[in-house]
Amino acid sequence: MSFIDDFYNTLQSYNETFWPMLIITFLLGVAVIYLAARKSSSSNKAISAILSFLWIWSGIVFFIIYYGPINAEFLGLMMPGVWYLGGILFLTQGVLFLVLGVVKSSLSFKLSGDWFTIVGALIVVYAMVIYPVIGLLTGYGYPKYPVFGIAPCPLTIFSLGLFQWSDRKMPIVIVLIPFIWALTGIMPVLALNVWADIGELLSAIIGLPLILYQRSKLSK
Repeated sequence: MSFIDDFYNTLQSYNETFWPMLIITFLLGVAVIYLAARKSSSSNKAISAILSFLWIWSGIVFFIIYYGPINAEFLGLMMPGVWYLGGILFLTQGVLFLVLGVVKSSLSFKLSGDWFTIVGALIVVYAMVIYPVIGLLTGYGYPKYPVFGIAPCPLTIFSLGLFQWSDRKMPIVIVLIPFIWALTGIMPVLALNVWADIGELLSAIIGLPLILYQRSKLSK
């Protein structure tokens, strides 16, 4: 069995096993948007807790449990253990959201109507809606396609979009892993024909300069 077949067959098994999570995590994504739009004293911690859960889920269940035993291949080069590395990165990011956003209250998100909000909204909509539509249009519909919430790449795109909604100077460490992972979006495009991940790469190339620029404008 080729790596491509192995990848998509595993993805189908994963999606079919955890199909209720598809609904739950999509609703959690909607909840994040609502909380950012109707900001309250507890919304920032709630958003951070949701993001922490989603990243930890992908780290443990998607990467370590399901894909860990599979040897990844990129342009003919075998990459053993790369899925476990992904799991460690996503677990780390989940812990960062928990510590910085829930424990220390260092993260703050708000829909304000400025152009950062607009760019962020476009990225968020891409992650939740357009990403799976591209899968359908390119011949890889559900359950043989990554979907928001329970797959790492749409979640990365979603997070990079959400960072555009920050109304407080974020610790730069919270951006590093999503940015680094998004840059690897070219790999599933070339190796697996996941064309929607072009959007992941663009969300990093476009998103990071905007995040840094916005951060420089925020007083605290």
